[in-house]
Parts: sequence; C-alpha cells; structure tokens
Amino acid sequence: MLKRMLPLLFTSLLLSACSGVPGVVEQPKISIQNVSLQEISLSQGTAIVTLNVANPNAFPIPLKGIQYGLSLNGRQVASGDQAQEMSIGARQEVPVNIPVRLDFMQLLQLAPEALQTRSLRYDLSGAVKLPFISVPFQRQGGVGVRQ
Repeated sequence: MLKRMLPLLFTSLLLSACSGVPGVVEQPKISIQNVSLQEISLSQGTAIVTLNVANPNAFPIPLKGIQYGLSLNGRQVASGDQAQEMSIGARQEVPVNIPVRLDFMQLLQLAPEALQTRSLRYDLSGAVKLPFISVPFQRQGGVGVRQ
C-alpha cells in the first residue's frame, strides 16, 4: 500500500512545489472530444461527455475528479462533481467519459425546439481536479437530435 502511495505523494508534492516555476510543471491540456445523447425517455436522458486530458509533463499526474455544468439551449440542465481517480502517464493523453443525467421535465421543455431544429446547442464547463489545482475547461457546440 505504501509503495502505491509514494508516487502519488511525490507527484502531489512536486506539483505544489513547482507550480509557480514557469517551464518546470505544465498544466494538463483539456479538450472535449465528444458530446453525445445516448438515451432520451419520458423519465430521464443521458449524455456522455468525453474529455481528452493530456499530460505534457515527464512524470505521471494523478487525476482526482471532474466538476461540470451543462446547459442545453441556454438552460442549465445538469451539474455534478464526479470522483474519478486515475493516473495520467507521462506525456500521455487519456479519454475520460462523464455520464450526465438529465431531468425529464427540463428535457420536455426543450423537446419542441429540439425536434423542430433537429439540434441542441450545448455549453459544457467545469474543471478537472488534480492534487492542489483544478484545470478549467469549456466548450460550446451543437448535437443532432433524431426523431
């Protein structure tokens, strides 16, 4: 157990000690790969948001979790704070899937416009949580809606 904790402790200390020194530790790069609607029913909907988290450093970085908020057509429909612990290897990029549950009443309010235009505009924002820092992300776009 101690052997597994030492690399995480070392990385955490290194991030905090070097975070103010330019060029020593770089923040991870976060991009949104995909947002897709998986299921829509009368009771709920599920969207899957796939983030790409890239570690530009020469050492692994432990990911602690993700905070997020999602608006569809300008209405806040979901927010959350998901614990998702994993290690991002040195100079590696990993996909991170976030399942987002949507309330059926909010989806019903969006349905007429979404069916008419066959699309939903989304605004996804949040932060990837690392030890001692959070790296923000935001993306706006649209997804198609099938009848």
